[in-house]
Amino acid sequence: MSPRAHVVALGILAAILAMSFALPYITGIGPEQFVSRPFSPPSLAHPFGTDGFGRDVMIRTFAAAQIDYLIPLLVVAISVVVGNIIGVAAALVGGIFEWLVMRITDVIIAFPFIILILALVVVFGGETAISVLPNGTLPVIVAISLTGWAYYARLARSLALSLRGIDYVTAARVMGYSTWRILLRHMTPKVLGASLSYAIGDIIVVMGLIASLSLFGAGIAPPTAEWGQMMFEGRSSIDRSWWVTVFPLGFMIISAVSLAAVAERMVAGIEGRSR
Repeated sequence: MSPRAHVVALGILAAILAMSFALPYITGIGPEQFVSRPFSPPSLAHPFGTDGFGRDVMIRTFAAAQIDYLIPLLVVAISVVVGNIIGVAAALVGGIFEWLVMRITDVIIAFPFIILILALVVVFGGETAISVLPNGTLPVIVAISLTGWAYYARLARSLALSLRGIDYVTAARVMGYSTWRILLRHMTPKVLGASLSYAIGDIIVVMGLIASLSLFGAGIAPPTAEWGQMMFEGRSSIDRSWWVTVFPLGFMIISAVSLAAVAERMVAGIEGRSR
C-alpha cells in the first residue's frame, strides 16, 4: 500500500464526517424530512434518489456517518480503556486475581453476543434513548462494552507479562511506588499503544455489527439514519430501487477500507518503533 494511503484514508473519513454535519445546513434538508415522491431515482435535485418514505438518500447516507462512526468509536474506546487497565492489573498482581480475570474473559468471549444484546433490548427497551443519542443506542453501547473489554484484557495481559520484569518496573517497585501507580503510569501507556492498532480494526467490526443488528430488530431504531437500518429498509425493493441500499453500502465499504488503511499504518509504525 502507498505510504500516503493512510493520509488519503484519513481525509476521506474526515470529509464524510464533516459532510454529515454540514450537508443538512447547506441543503436545508433534514435526514428525516419528506422531500419528494417515494423511490424517486437519482437526479440533480436528489443525487442519491429518495427512499420508500420520500426522504433524501444522500442526506441520510451522510447523516448516518454520525452514528456509524461515533458509536463504534465510543464503545471501542470504553473497551480499550477498561480492558487495558484490567489486563495490566492481572499481569501485575498475578495469583488468584490473574486466574479469575482470565476465566471471566474466557466466559465473556465464549458467550454468544447476539443473545446478550437481544436480552438487553428486552431489559432496556428498543426505544430507550439517552441524552442526545437516538433510540436503541443504549443496548448496543452496553452490550458491546460489556463484551469488548475482554479481548483487550487478554491482549493487554500478554503484553504486560513481557513488561513485568523490565528494569523500570522493577525500579518502581524498589522505590516503593504503589501497584496502582505502576499500573497507570508505567505499564498501561506502553500496552495502550500496541492496543490502538487493534482498536482501529475493531471499529470496522463494530461498524458492521451495528449494521447487522438491524436484521434482528435490535439496532438503532428508525427513523434515525443508520447505514444498516437504511439497507434493511431497502432490501425488499432493491430490484427496482437499488439506490436505497447501494449508496449506504458503498459508504460503509469506503469507510471500512479507509479505516483498514489507517490501522495498517499504525501497525507499521508500532513495529518500526519496536525494532
